Amino acid sequence: MRKALSTLAAMVLFPLAASAEDAETRIATNGIELNVKTFGQSSDPAVILMHGWMGTSHSWRALAPQLAQERFVIVPDMRGHGMSDKPDDGYDAVNLAADMHGLLDHFGIETAHVVGHDMGALVSLAFAGTYPETALSMTYLDEPLVGYNLDQFTVYREETYGGYWHFGFNSAPGLIEILVAGKEQEFVDWFLPLMHAPNPDAVTAEDRAVYAAGLKTENGISGSVGWYRATFETARQLRALGDAGIDVPMMAWGGEYGIPITHSQFEMITDDARGGVIPGAGHLLPEEVPDFLATELEAFFDELERAQ
Repeated sequence: MRKALSTLAAMVLFPLAASAEDAETRIATNGIELNVKTFGQSSDPAVILMHGWMGTSHSWRALAPQLAQERFVIVPDMRGHGMSDKPDDGYDAVNLAADMHGLLDHFGIETAHVVGHDMGALVSLAFAGTYPETALSMTYLDEPLVGYNLDQFTVYREETYGGYWHFGFNSAPGLIEILVAGKEQEFVDWFLPLMHAPNPDAVTAEDRAVYAAGLKTENGISGSVGWYRATFETARQLRALGDAGIDVPMMAWGGEYGIPITHSQFEMITDDARGGVIPGAGHLLPEEVPDFLATELEAFFDELERAQ
């Protein structure tokens, strides 16, 4: 009885699980250090959430705590972003996937659901193809299937101010550094509203300030566009992995006003991807529709884990 009371007291003073952010730390992985937030109790399987360009771990602020009610959630600032290291190279998708695998090794976790948005989606696909024994599932959010169809997005078009011009702009050596240095906040304030549907609450001025802060760090601008400068290497990697076959359960969602073909494009590599188009959503799905994503992801994860 006394032991039971002591255990109960310990649970009250030191709860076993938390719904809010549990920790933020720097973790060495694949030759660099990443700034990493974790939510929930460390357990296997985990969930890794990988943000996109100009984002940070902050991009998942509304989704990560929901997923952490049942699972351990790992949310890094990706290489080149936020408060993580910003080396000159290593931004191809397979190497970024190695960054993520190193995080799992750090926590002693053997399996994970990998979820990526924007350029982070490329990393989630590379992870699934490179570490199929580790990836329980792969979720791809609002991004072209680089290696298969990027050219159709970069065509000069009126509705996108001349196509996905930022792919070329961000890839040009040294150009964005010249034009954006000292104007990081203005750049973020101009660009991010183009990415989401007309909803001022999706990404607030305070949120944009968080993203601009990452660009203002040493090598912050160069680091943020590192994966654009590795696009063609990533395209070759993903094409090879996709053509060889990726035997990992997949889900893909696109926003109605973002990249609505995100799900249908997966017909080029699989006939069994779940997902679809999210009505009324733009490109920034983790920030625009976190509740929708939480519901879909939890159902997806639960079904796969029950089948193990």
